[in-house]
Amino acid sequence: MAQRLLLISYYFAPRNAIGAVRPTKLAKYLTRMGYEVTVLCAQPYTRQRDPVLQRDMAGVHAVRVVRERSLLRWWKERGQAEPPTPALTERKHLPSEGARDAAQDAGAKPLVPAPQPPPVRKAASRAHRVLDALYRWLTFTADAAFARACLRELDTMGQLFDVVISTYGPHSVHTVARKAKAAGVAARWIADFRDELTVPFRWMQGFQARYLRRVRAQADAITAVSAGFLKMMGLDGLGHVVPNGFDREDAALCEAITLPGDALHFAYCGHIYPGQADLGPVFAAIRALADQGACDPKRLRFHYAGSEGAVFRAAAAREGLADAVVDHGLVSRARSVGLQQAADALLAATWNNARRVGVVTGKLMEYLMAGKPILLCVQGEIPGSDARAIIEETHTGTVYEQACATADIKALQAALLALYQAKMAGAPLPYAPDAQAVQQYDYASIAGAFARLIDNA
Repeated sequence: MAQRLLLISYYFAPRNAIGAVRPTKLAKYLTRMGYEVTVLCAQPYTRQRDPVLQRDMAGVHAVRVVRERSLLRWWKERGQAEPPTPALTERKHLPSEGARDAAQDAGAKPLVPAPQPPPVRKAASRAHRVLDALYRWLTFTADAAFARACLRELDTMGQLFDVVISTYGPHSVHTVARKAKAAGVAARWIADFRDELTVPFRWMQGFQARYLRRVRAQADAITAVSAGFLKMMGLDGLGHVVPNGFDREDAALCEAITLPGDALHFAYCGHIYPGQADLGPVFAAIRALADQGACDPKRLRFHYAGSEGAVFRAAAAREGLADAVVDHGLVSRARSVGLQQAADALLAATWNNARRVGVVTGKLMEYLMAGKPILLCVQGEIPGSDARAIIEETHTGTVYEQACATADIKALQAALLALYQAKMAGAPLPYAPDAQAVQQYDYASIAGAFARLIDNA
């Protein structure tokens, strides 16, 4: 008899949110492996759906959608017409949901100086902080309401499960899973962190510590998408790294794109993280090569797909490369994947600093599927990032870390020159990935890692 799994995730297909990707892919492939998967998730605030994820959930045994009662839900759903919601690759904010979106936006700094607005009165500034705190409080109370609604739903279902898998965030998912195990609804519990644990207010750090202690004490297995996340939460040595990944079946949806063959084409798709991640080293390295006469900037194209074309162009303009930028604007997911397939090389950026280590963007995982050289820039003072480890393990590109700038800028220039010379000569681009290493980031393989934990938890 197939093992019965309960998967608890606030985000799930067909919800148009990046947080829905990992749980949906896990449910899809665990179902194909013979597990009977029941999903407990939240009702989206909008009716917009992602067609790719909608397809993925087709074979899942059961999806129980919970609608919690909260002021935040009432505020977001209050009788307004719904604006069109862009697909996953078109969203301005990809890796974060809930209260942390506001926190990251508030702390972000632009890559280039922006026109300064008129002075804001202190009273207005205080009002903004009050409203921000109110929103965070509403988000936290809504999460607690979701936990209560889930527990009521479990009582109504009256089913027993072999294993419950909960994937954070928000906090409620692990709370529900912990209580489900304690009540005997599930025999074992796997606590998954697709994001690192955060709280909306500094004074809640005691809550955060108690929350983690309960996870450590009662979960039969703990997973996170990177070693850095485990370390930040004090779970290194205890948890298992099970990364995010890509789904090769998504490639079948890509839109066929042809780019002119007389130029070397780079592509960057998705959100730019001002003040945290910076593509400046790539543009600086190309400027240096051009000044040496080693390459002609007129034979280069930098394609950007997303909502921040002005920011991308400004970063290129600092090195006199604005004319080489092609801004595609917001595009469908199919076109984004098609652009990655058509480009000669892909640009990626992340960060690794004392505040956050282990950040591996979902876009980097999608790039692995494209089969093109990746040029990764890592901002921050801590060397040896998890993102770097992935690129070097898979032999899929070149990494520049701000913490290793002296050595890495030379390697970046050499990689760019090799790509340029090969393209201008009409020769194959230098790219020799380790196919077996890349394969472990396919969601089919990632689901296999979870299956091993399920069978041994």
